[in-house]
Amino acid sequence: MRWIAHASADDFLATAYPFLRVEPVLNQMPLGFANGAQADASRYPGVRFHSVLGDDGACIGAMARTEGWNPVLSSMPVHAAAFAGARYAEESPRITGVFGPESVAAAFTGGAFGPLGLARVEVEHAMAVFELRSLLPVPAAAGLRRVATSEDAGVLQAYLEAFHAEATPLDPAVGPTAGERYATSGKAHVWVDSGEVVAFASFSRDVEGFLSVGPVYTPPERRGHGYATSLVAEMGALALAEGRPGCTLFADLTNRTSNGIYMRIGYVRVGTMIRYGFRG
Repeated sequence: MRWIAHASADDFLATAYPFLRVEPVLNQMPLGFANGAQADASRYPGVRFHSVLGDDGACIGAMARTEGWNPVLSSMPVHAAAFAGARYAEESPRITGVFGPESVAAAFTGGAFGPLGLARVEVEHAMAVFELRSLLPVPAAAGLRRVATSEDAGVLQAYLEAFHAEATPLDPAVGPTAGERYATSGKAHVWVDSGEVVAFASFSRDVEGFLSVGPVYTPPERRGHGYATSLVAEMGALALAEGRPGCTLFADLTNRTSNGIYMRIGYVRVGTMIRYGFRG
């Protein structure tokens, strides 16, 4: 096997795209980073791409790492993941974790364990990967969906910060202009009831036609009314009406409520992603 560091997103995609596109939903993060960096080089400053080549020279695995974050892995054979972990640990001994498909992340961690001199490894987050290809009927919540506007920036900022505190506290902090960025992106949608924004979700990555949905947030005092269910269902309907193959999203594996909501809409779980934290 060979471990390749790529000089650019273009170079990475030239090597890895034929492999990554076979399972676009499971590989959406490396693909999304590469597509984003290809479209706008300033979007992910310091992004780094690697691939693993098999004995025949074909790509059998890939990895992306953006500034301030740990590596994100594609699907790949476990022996390739262990090889990648060992090689990357030699190059970047200060990595503090990894995120990827369950067996892949475990094998990468095993390969990195020795070179990094790790004392222990912890599962920091387990996420279900869902895919939507057709919708199931769900009861309509009171209110309506609309695309967010600049006037929603304040409430979206508050919702993003609350989501971070509740669901992703180990991620980098939400920036002070995140709400404005989402509100003016044309991708964020809100559910409004009696004139008040009661739920929020956004399209993010567009990978091989699949639209990734996330984050999805309803404040605690507004839960139990079906707002997020209706919002995510209508966003899925929009994507399918455009002729897209479907949508995808990640959900906390331990959150039975959110997992149940997505399955009632028609989402099907297609994988599990694990984030490991490395402890020296």
